[in-house]
Amino acid sequence: MSNPLKAYSAARETLLTEIIETLSGDDRFVAAWLTGSVGRNDADAVSDLDLTVVVSDQSSETLCARPWQTSAQTTKERLELIGKFDQPAVIHENNYNAPEGGTFTFALYAKSALMIDWILVPRAKAQRPSQAQVLFDKVGIPAGPLPEPESLEQRTKNASDTIAFFWMMTAITAKHIVRGDGVFVQCWLEELNRMVREVERLTKGEAWHYRRGSLTTMAVTREDQIGVIYQLGERILNLMPEVAKMGGYVSSSPMPTIETLLKLADRE
Repeated sequence: MSNPLKAYSAARETLLTEIIETLSGDDRFVAAWLTGSVGRNDADAVSDLDLTVVVSDQSSETLCARPWQTSAQTTKERLELIGKFDQPAVIHENNYNAPEGGTFTFALYAKSALMIDWILVPRAKAQRPSQAQVLFDKVGIPAGPLPEPESLEQRTKNASDTIAFFWMMTAITAKHIVRGDGVFVQCWLEELNRMVREVERLTKGEAWHYRRGSLTTMAVTREDQIGVIYQLGERILNLMPEVAKMGGYVSSSPMPTIETLLKLADRE
């Protein structure tokens, strides 16, 4: 790891220590934990902090107020809390990502360039995820249940739906190959790859887990892009009989029709 990366990672640990010391000594806050990559213990040097802070019931009315669902700013009370540790260069609030009764505020700090997702939740609504790194807990916040395994019915429907969406977006991606829109194509080759992985997971009955990084390499030329389409198409075609055996709905192979679209790339 280069020295700047080491310094950045060390600054994150220093900031986290400061946050723990400050919030655990403040009567308004009764617990805090980390989720995301740091909470899972698979963070890298540039991982952000997904920080959930449980607010006492007496303080939650102001600190967990939601005057909007999304905003380029936050409330005065939350800004005062977030700004204790550095001046934010960017604030983005998206309470669609917040837990029930809580708030979600992204902060990019000006001096350190560190990022924190500040998730505030009232004590009355708080439930700690089963996989989280507890930073402090003054009151014994209950842990949530482990996720229920997906039923065969759920897996079958999700696999069938994903296959249909895969073929729809494969057709649209082929159209953009014809247009020479390489940026769109590369983005969707990645998404198509993720869909194939998801169907593989569903047919095997494996639990979902986060996977960092891209699944595809850059496909710069049309020939390379078309080659990836064929590779992914072959993989999904091999999975379709498995989904049918599970009781799912799969159509006959759309690949000949996709090939008709791809052949248009040669007509210039």
